[in-house]
Amino acid sequence: MHYNLFYKTVKKQLYILSFIVIDMQFIILSIIILFGAGVLLQNDKEVLSQPYQIVNEIADHNLNKLVTNSLNLSAPVYQAYSGIFLGTKNLSSGPSLISEDHAIEKAVLKNVGNVTNNMTFINTHLPDGTIQSAAKGVITSEDGQSISWISSDIGIINDQGELFHGIVQFEITNSSSFSFLNNATGIDTQTPDIKRTIWLVEK
Repeated sequence: MHYNLFYKTVKKQLYILSFIVIDMQFIILSIIILFGAGVLLQNDKEVLSQPYQIVNEIADHNLNKLVTNSLNLSAPVYQAYSGIFLGTKNLSSGPSLISEDHAIEKAVLKNVGNVTNNMTFINTHLPDGTIQSAAKGVITSEDGQSISWISSDIGIINDQGELFHGIVQFEITNSSSFSFLNNATGIDTQTPDIKRTIWLVEK
């Protein structure tokens, strides 16, 4: 009887111990899994960050070698000194008014001298007062040579005058005096105080 009681007691303790061992194994296994996952995650971060760093290094390297266009603000190629508004015609009444405007400017052009600029603007008048302008024109020298151009501008017109900024693209001409402008791009601006000024974008 004592033997059976001792056997049952030992068996019960072994049973409990087996659960403790299983629990310890589970805890150890969980720690190993978590540690391994942490190591793998850290490795993934390092691996994934390497291409990002390489890309940044390449971008910085290329940026140092990048040749950009420069704008010589001290030497405009075109400076208007007077202008005459010839007339306007409405092309569309809404929701944004579109008008066709004509004007002539007198200006000084670098390497040429006094010129006349005959201009046509297609202006879209937006509800907020902003005007988007697509323009074209012909600049003519005193000896009859000329060059055509197109432009895209944005600005406003109010009681103080006109304020516009845009891009000008000169076309190709056979006129020798204007040959330096063949296919050239310029930045133009016009303020109430200073009439239309164009700077070439130098490559």
